[in-house]
Amino acid sequence: MEKKKQKIKQSDLQGFKYFKKLSQMLERLHNAGCQRDRAGNRILHMNQYMTLLLLCMFSPIAKSLRSMQQDSELKKVQKKLRVPRSSLASLSEAARVFDSDLLIEIIGELVLQLKPIPHSASLADIKAILTIVDGTLLKALPKTVDAFWGERNANAFKAHVQYELLKAVPVKCQVTDGKASEKAVLAQNLEGGRFYVLD
Repeated sequence: MEKKKQKIKQSDLQGFKYFKKLSQMLERLHNAGCQRDRAGNRILHMNQYMTLLLLCMFSPIAKSLRSMQQDSELKKVQKKLRVPRSSLASLSEAARVFDSDLLIEIIGELVLQLKPIPHSASLADIKAILTIVDGTLLKALPKTVDAFWGERNANAFKAHVQYELLKAVPVKCQVTDGKASEKAVLAQNLEGGRFYVLD
């Protein structure tokens, strides 16, 4: 007999210290997706939804939509992160209502604030930003898309990732169909001041 999963407690959650800065940055997304809310009664806003998602990433115990819903019921989450109690239906709908592309600017701002990691002094000779570029075929993604939305015309997807070596962080990613040319995608995303390294 499978053991019943315990309800998430405040002590199970981690990462609260990061939200002082993150909450300020996410605040600009508060009204995103509200155009469809003609009644003006939306309770869960994009910045709050993203806060719950990030909280789950900081807390390994929170792995599902139900755990996000349980997080929103905790007084500490409601008070410190200013997130309302949210229903499963609201959280499920949020993935379709809120445009994740709005996070790109915020992610870019966070990347700019990162300090370089320790590295070989010889790399200081390269004056441009050292950026590794690679394309990766995602074989499992089409099956997932098909299972959720029935998109049977997608045979494969490819993630074109740019990784800033000295900050150890991805700085750009574009997902295309599996046959897209890596060179063509890179040509569309070139930026001045970067030294690109390709395989």
